[in-house]
Amino acid sequence: MENTKIKNTAAVLDKVLKVFQGIMIAVFAVAAIFIPLTAIFGEKIVAPVTGVDLGVIEAEFAGNGMEYVNKAALKPVIICELVAIMAALAAGWYFLRVLREILVPMKEGRPFESGVSTKIRKLGWVALIGGAVAEIASKISPFLDVKLFDLERVFNMEVVKDFSYNIGANTWWFVIAALVLFFLSYVFRCGEQLQKEADETL
Repeated sequence: MENTKIKNTAAVLDKVLKVFQGIMIAVFAVAAIFIPLTAIFGEKIVAPVTGVDLGVIEAEFAGNGMEYVNKAALKPVIICELVAIMAALAAGWYFLRVLREILVPMKEGRPFESGVSTKIRKLGWVALIGGAVAEIASKISPFLDVKLFDLERVFNMEVVKDFSYNIGANTWWFVIAALVLFFLSYVFRCGEQLQKEADETL
């Protein structure tokens, strides 16, 4: 009975993850399309700018902030952000792919099949490296905004309607996630050894 539940749950999870992979591919394709469009049309495809986020300080404009944007830096900044989004989607898609590989033996009622622990450890490395890259990208983003805006004109009380501050605290969630996955990898490795001994006994 319990084995049947494992099979059914794994099958449902596999279908859900497959849908998420499809969504990621679609968003990836849209981002890829926007790169050449941005290179050709530039600010024409950009929505009106309402404020600027410099990491530790955010400024909200009273009107359309496009007149304070450095047009020369606009295309490179947008393209860099689109590339970062595509990289995140690619890492997420790969994470789900490995997760679905782990579910394959579970759908057959064998959660401790040989090789599962290695795949879980791989997920840990993806979470650790991907999270570190995302954290670095979040810190670089404000510097891109600094180059994007004409700050001498932006920080003028006639232009800025309101200020808010952000301490920019690091969550380091990816380190915790990676440690949990590495621990699970160890647990599954022990389970694989027990499964192997049981199979040899039979």
